[in-house]
Amino acid sequence: MSDSYRYELSQLGIDVVLVQPSAYPTNMYAAAQQPADGEIAKTYGAVAEVPGKILKTFVTLFQGENAPNPRDVAEAIDKIVSTPVGKRPDRVVVGLPFGSDAVNNAVNPIQRGTIDGLGLADLARLKVA
Repeated sequence: MSDSYRYELSQLGIDVVLVQPSAYPTNMYAAAQQPADGEIAKTYGAVAEVPGKILKTFVTLFQGENAPNPRDVAEAIDKIVSTPVGKRPDRVVVGLPFGSDAVNNAVNPIQRGTIDGLGLADLARLKVA
């Protein structure tokens, strides 16, 4: 959606940057719900263990020596806002990328090729007054 906004708003001089924050210690993990009926969860077999394993991985990460700091997201946004208009990146991964950086790098040339192929290359460049 943010890519669509970036193209649609570029000719109005509006920059759109997708901020992709990683996992950070927030209440989302503390409030993670567990199945009310553990017996039903067991019927799912090994798949039932996946959410718990993911939660355990993040909790361990959050308690580690190099635990991510939610302030990183605010600082990244501040840096984006401070970057001159027209020089801002399309996407900013904040924290551990968990592969999102690789996906961004793979998708970007395909997306640009599609925009160019449709004759809409101008939409990929911010119109600066």
